[in-house]
Amino acid sequence: MNGQENHVTRLADTVLAGGYCIGCGACAVMEKAAFEVGLDAYGCYQARRTDATPSYDPATVCPFSAQAVDENRLAEELFPDAPFADAFCGRHHAAYGGYVVEGEYRANGSSGGMGSWILCELLREGLVDRVIHVKPDVSGTSHGHPMFAYGISETVEEVVAGAKSRYYPVEMSRVLARVREEPGRYALVGLPCFIKAVRLLCRADPVLRERIVCCVGLVCGHLKSTCFADFLAWQCGIRPGALRDIDFRVKLPDRPAGEYGVQVVGRDGREEVRARRDFFAGEWGYGLFKYKACDYCDDVLAETADITVGDAWLGRYRDEPRGTNIVIVRHRGIHDLIVRALSARRLQLDMLGAEDVARSQAGGFRHRREGLAFRLHGARQEQRWTPPKRVAPDGHALSRTYRRIMGLRRTLRARSHTAFQEAVRGQDFDLCKQALRPLIRDYDRCYRMSPIKWLKRKLVSMARRRRM
Repeated sequence: MNGQENHVTRLADTVLAGGYCIGCGACAVMEKAAFEVGLDAYGCYQARRTDATPSYDPATVCPFSAQAVDENRLAEELFPDAPFADAFCGRHHAAYGGYVVEGEYRANGSSGGMGSWILCELLREGLVDRVIHVKPDVSGTSHGHPMFAYGISETVEEVVAGAKSRYYPVEMSRVLARVREEPGRYALVGLPCFIKAVRLLCRADPVLRERIVCCVGLVCGHLKSTCFADFLAWQCGIRPGALRDIDFRVKLPDRPAGEYGVQVVGRDGREEVRARRDFFAGEWGYGLFKYKACDYCDDVLAETADITVGDAWLGRYRDEPRGTNIVIVRHRGIHDLIVRALSARRLQLDMLGAEDVARSQAGGFRHRREGLAFRLHGARQEQRWTPPKRVAPDGHALSRTYRRIMGLRRTLRARSHTAFQEAVRGQDFDLCKQALRPLIRDYDRCYRMSPIKWLKRKLVSMARRRRM
């Protein structure tokens, strides 16, 4: 077995065998790739081995591989002049909270419109020729061919048409193969692990390094399978295979930004908008249909992206139904572009500190720092391989209640995939509900009981002091 075959086998025996593949497609981009990427039975993109011998080591471009460079080192290479703030926000020149004033960016976006605006601005300024982002696939369905996929836009109009959040799996190998064939300067939008994979690819592939000149990151909770879309649509009377379109983030007038709706459209023309909180198991924290890899990621803010955008879940912005972004800027040129737009009053942005940014994503950081430390400890106890992380294993990182919550999240993640398939086979959504409801009840009870337990402890402590 030669060296390259050793690397391929090692990647297959660790990342793939352990269930840590995020399906990004980085390992399938190279010529004579040793892997290909496709949807599995649960609607998650996963890599599969081929018989080819790759042109370079696929382990060095996999974001969950032990051979890959971590986010800290990548950011240091990419943004040496950007100060390192802390372990949450990493390197950046500035952080903001706000929205786009001009045009319809805010109205048409999931939040404050900054994601689409920055891409359009890069095109208008001639800094990029094309944008790689996730777009609706008009030939797709959520049962078989994917509804959304990475595509390439060349105009502002195309970028605007592709706006909105897609809580849906995608992969990059096909679109990046096009980038290798079609010269130009590209901006790419992606989740933290996808941006890391692109940065790793650019270190290994001089063609991609020359052509991908900007990466726009998205703040990430976790990546969903294709079944999440069907799970929502089925509750609106649209069965799996009959969903034509879905908008995961519909702004509802007079409601806080977090209380958004979901719009589904069936192939028969049936259409419904329903508030997220009115769906069974609509709470994001349950982690239904999540990739296992997401539980072993420590990058919430896409620390290797030139600029990151996400929702500003801060008290001062929560009640604004039109949505507000947090923006973390790491590239000096992009920061200058934003400063000029601010001076022209095209944007409304407040300066934020690193602590504000961390607080805006407090739940995500708790899951991916203290929660990850606890999960890594458990894996070590069970002698299971895990991807190397910047978080150290710690069996005491969480309280007893949160240990229970993290265990339920893991169970809900795994059970949601199988329960939904059982419901599809039985043609009865209630089968999925029956399987998940006891777990969700336990999960909700943990959150409800934790303050009560605290109060009981407080009362007992006060009673003991009075007896002393």
